Amino acid sequence: MRLLASTVTALALGLPLASHALDGITDPKGGFLATFGGSSASTDLDVLAATVLYNASTDTFTLKATLDGNVGSTATGLYVWGVNRGAGTAGFATSLGLAGVRFDRVILLNANGTGTVGGAGALPAGSVLVSGHNITATVSGALLPSTGFGNKLDYTFNLWPRDTAFTGIAAISDFAPNNANFTATPVPEPASAALLLGGLGLIAAARRRKS
Repeated sequence: MRLLASTVTALALGLPLASHALDGITDPKGGFLATFGGSSASTDLDVLAATVLYNASTDTFTLKATLDGNVGSTATGLYVWGVNRGAGTAGFATSLGLAGVRFDRVILLNANGTGTVGGAGALPAGSVLVSGHNITATVSGALLPSTGFGNKLDYTFNLWPRDTAFTGIAAISDFAPNNANFTATPVPEPASAALLLGGLGLIAAARRRKS
């Protein structure tokens, strides 16, 4: 019984990938950079949470951000995801002292539902969805080829909204995380998900018999 419970738990966590982030990250409300040239009224440029899911069976990343205000409230807003695929460099180490934010490709998302991947072109129509405080993008892994990491679950991410009315570091409102990257959550394979559900059912049945 304990072995079954352990197996189910491992599947639920996507093990042996336990070293990876499982629930994305949260970011403090009102965490605007001191160097931001815009206004704290641009709450749609203040990140509260960010999550990346990776589905190996479809080779697809799903990037989701939750902001403090309705996405698009700032007409000149832009949502930049930095991705480290293995050769990421600290692009903000000199200008902002952020050695932990590393990337070698960027994904640019607009509140009007369009987006581009740097070096790979525009995202297909319907890839970017905006709903209230949330902006979500679906990105094919083919647009993010490895530059060193052997597994796409080793890729790391950081989100920094920008107000394009400004230039340079004055345009950046927030980093999420503040001086680090985070990894994607693996989406369970269909067979693993079925085994997980079956295992949970067996545990529930055993507990009912015991009681």
